Amino acid sequence: MLHIDIPTLEEFKALAQIKGEVCVSVYLPVSPLVESIRANRIAFRDLASEALAQLRETGVDKRKIVDFEERFDHLIGLERDVQDEDKIRKLQRAKADPFDTFWHYQAHGLAVLATPGMMRLFRLPNSPKPLAEVADRLHLTPLIRAMTSPHDIFVLALAEESVRLIHAFVNFPPVRLQIPDLPGNVEQATRRPSFHVRAPRGRLQNLEGEKVLLQKYVRKVEQAIHSVFAGLNTPLVVAADEPLASMYRSLNSYPGLTDEMIEGNPDQKTDAELEDAAIPILDRLYSREVKAAIALYDQLKPRRATTDVSYAAHAATAGAVEQLLVDLDAVVPGVVSDVDGSVIYSASDDAGTYSVVDEVARRALSTGARVLGARRDELPDRAPLTAILRYDFGLIQT
Repeated sequence: MLHIDIPTLEEFKALAQIKGEVCVSVYLPVSPLVESIRANRIAFRDLASEALAQLRETGVDKRKIVDFEERFDHLIGLERDVQDEDKIRKLQRAKADPFDTFWHYQAHGLAVLATPGMMRLFRLPNSPKPLAEVADRLHLTPLIRAMTSPHDIFVLALAEESVRLIHAFVNFPPVRLQIPDLPGNVEQATRRPSFHVRAPRGRLQNLEGEKVLLQKYVRKVEQAIHSVFAGLNTPLVVAADEPLASMYRSLNSYPGLTDEMIEGNPDQKTDAELEDAAIPILDRLYSREVKAAIALYDQLKPRRATTDVSYAAHAATAGAVEQLLVDLDAVVPGVVSDVDGSVIYSASDDAGTYSVVDEVARRALSTGARVLGARRDELPDRAPLTAILRYDFGLIQT
């Protein structure tokens, strides 16, 4: 089963607001394979040791260093190559360490974000570069990448004989979700075992009666899966034949439903085959959104759209960014003012600076902007970012 912990927007905002404290950010690529558990732990241990060394070099209070060290040691867990028999028996009697289970269920990347008294873990679908950073704020760029890249889509496989809600992922096997109150099929939903028998049932009969019963079935399906999508914007694609596809679309209340659908009876497709059909839809959906944002930029520039990093930083600080396309691989070192968003650029990236582009993305996300990752060659003028503003921000671009 897949285990991914992408932060919600509210979680990201809370992390982004942490400033002025001693913050440790550790990122590393990991493998989801069970045989890689030990290697994953060792990789984290080495990066944690690097972070602790940075804490000592910067003169952080020893008590805080001890707090970080204890948290990291707990996460790493005990080595199981114990030779003493008494210790082995004690380990066998001990309660299972939840972090043992944690290391058994990984994705492709791991983020460990810590301050004195707090540690957050996120298992990521992409593989971040190894990083151990100590600063006055958390390093959130890899989280932004995970939050702004297309990596998952829901598939509702709807047929008369069965219904499935599948969570499909890029480069991961699909997961079939278990939904309370989801009817198993149309007969179960309508409590009519002889669904296709053309016999009167009250005022309902023949094809018109079947249509009403199908609508009842689809309505129960929509009601059952509705809570799954609360607070999400993950796309949903329907795999169904007519008339079920149109019936569901007319009853659907989730704004993430895609226009494209997977045609044909989904009963004839496995979960993996449905995922293979859904991922190209996800790619096309994301590509269209990027192209639409660029077209909007062309309409609104220069007052309400910009590729100027300094102008975008001012706007993001004021909460004026509506959409942001960003090349997260771009390196533009500097410092952005917390007061007005003015930028002081640096010739090199060091402990006193950070990526200005990443900081603009962080501030845009924190103020409700739609942020999309893009390649540099997709962006206008090959700029590191493209911002669409909510209003004429009033600064003159240079």
